[in-house]
Amino acid sequence: MDTLIIPNWHPLMVHFTVALLTISAVFFVLSKANQDKSTLFENIAKWTLWVGAGITVLTILAGIDAYNTVDHDDVAHKVMKVHRLYAFVTGGAILLFAFWTYKAKAVSTAMIAGSVVVAVMVGATGYLGAELVYRHGLGVMRLPDTSGAGHEHAPGQGHGDSAETPKAGGHEHAPGQGHGDKPAAMPEKEGHEHAEGEGHGDKAAAMPKTEGHEHAPGQGHGDKAGATAVAADPASVSNALYEALRTGDVATVGKLFADDALIIEGKHAQKSKAAYMNGHMKSDMAALPSITREVLSQEAGRSGDTAWVTTHSRSTGTYKDRTIDRSGREFMVLRLDGSDWKITMVQWGEN
Repeated sequence: MDTLIIPNWHPLMVHFTVALLTISAVFFVLSKANQDKSTLFENIAKWTLWVGAGITVLTILAGIDAYNTVDHDDVAHKVMKVHRLYAFVTGGAILLFAFWTYKAKAVSTAMIAGSVVVAVMVGATGYLGAELVYRHGLGVMRLPDTSGAGHEHAPGQGHGDSAETPKAGGHEHAPGQGHGDKPAAMPEKEGHEHAEGEGHGDKAAAMPKTEGHEHAPGQGHGDKAGATAVAADPASVSNALYEALRTGDVATVGKLFADDALIIEGKHAQKSKAAYMNGHMKSDMAALPSITREVLSQEAGRSGDTAWVTTHSRSTGTYKDRTIDRSGREFMVLRLDGSDWKITMVQWGEN
């Protein structure tokens, strides 16, 4: 295995916190509901609480590490900040409650009520963590290819609306953050700032301000089914990527990028195909259908197994009640992989 399935221990540790604190609250309640086994249930409640409090410390430490290392986008970052706040408050409440039960001589009604309150706080914090994974795709190494062979169903026997998930999920760019909006200073000010010493490494600060994603007219790849056939020509790969993003064709995007591709947008960079597809790709797909593009120029060159494509264009339209009218630039580097060109780097920016 090249990488661990769980590069961060927070998803593992948090399940112990949730389970032990919930069990503790249940047995605190049972200790008053069943007088015959009151002492036994009180002991179970206290010990599960104390063990859970100890594991909670490890859970929070692992969560801090995840906060600073997991790839994410601006929308997910806002949820991460709320989740972090809930975690600190809930963790503090758990430790204080554990200390109270250790010092108290008897289990009181107030203590039982406190156990329920703590369990509810744990549940609310856990829900925000689950939202980060299931709504925003944090920590997910791949998305299912719902368009692949061998995964069709008879009418009425499918998975509900799962086929639409790639379009609906993930974040949306606010104006100025994605492919389809004016750069209006939002990347520096909204949804992705840290206090001093709290960042996610230095990659965000190092990224040039880039936006835009345009291609020459008449060079698209047609429909989704034929997208991979254009990969023999570097310029057609650039156009195929635009069309796949505009139409929400997740499978084609995955085929056009190399696994180790670098995708630079605004202040952010995804350092792999998986990171991009789990992050900014979803907002790019949400924005592009609202934008009309006029290609001003497109140039391509090749040296051996390496090629490059530069596209200059103008984008107009309306997205999220914002009027769009800007000039964009795309610079793409490709590597020959067998008979296909794969994107190894793409940078979207403003002229």
